[in-house]
Amino acid sequence: MASSKATRRSAPKPQGKARSSSKASSGPGSRGGRALHGPSLADFFTRRVGIVLWFISLAMLLGLILFPISNHGTRLGSVILAGSLCTGLLGLWWRYAALRWSLLALYTGAAVFWMLPGKILYDRHSLRAETSRALRRYEGVRYAWGGENRLGIDCSGLVRRGTVEGAFTEGLRTGNPWLVRKAVSLWWQDMSARELGLGAKKEARRLFQIKAIKGFDDSNLRPGDFAVTEGGIHVMAYLGDHLWIEADPGEGKVIVVDGRTTSNPWFGVPVSIMRWKFLQAHRPERAYLFRR
Repeated sequence: MASSKATRRSAPKPQGKARSSSKASSGPGSRGGRALHGPSLADFFTRRVGIVLWFISLAMLLGLILFPISNHGTRLGSVILAGSLCTGLLGLWWRYAALRWSLLALYTGAAVFWMLPGKILYDRHSLRAETSRALRRYEGVRYAWGGENRLGIDCSGLVRRGTVEGAFTEGLRTGNPWLVRKAVSLWWQDMSARELGLGAKKEARRLFQIKAIKGFDDSNLRPGDFAVTEGGIHVMAYLGDHLWIEADPGEGKVIVVDGRTTSNPWFGVPVSIMRWKFLQAHRPERAYLFRR
């Protein structure tokens, strides 16, 4: 019995391998017995492909923005590409917590602003002035049929674009999402000069008709009003102080003229004077109610 106890006490304990194996399992690159691996080669190439696709989408969006001709197809493509860029940017930077939360906060803030009701009782005078400034920025731009940007624009595109930019800028400046939504709605709708003369898809109203702008008393007009020639062939916008702006196909560019003294043929033909409803005063001016 004594010899067997001695044998048991003197027997070596096989713990070396266990300790070394436990060290190996708890070494760097492992946690809880499972190895942690860095980004794989597949992850690296997937991220590279995502970055390349993001820049391709950005180039396509810039191409659509710079392309002067605008229609429902180009606008739809711009919306899809812009949404893809926002989603792709979030996916590319998702692993970085600070950037991820910053982008999420930005997107959430934009969505909340868009859904707020906004103010209908806004300053019409300030909005008209902003619309006039937006229109003036297109002076000298070349005429391009169907165009709607500074690389080329036509008569209806000028009126619409100036109105859209004026409302959008004023909406952001005053924090009024209603005006921003109105600007986007007008941007989305495609309107020819004829459609503008018929009421711009219920967005404008006819004030009156006159035989010619030249020699006409324009004291009752307001910046942002526009005149559509008989038959909806051409449209001009009023800037204030007797000045009008138009994308003139004969001149080949956007020009500003004085309606009292100009020899431009468009100012000697019958026109309908129109006004955007959201630029209309809350109460119609008496001058329009009793216009002869």
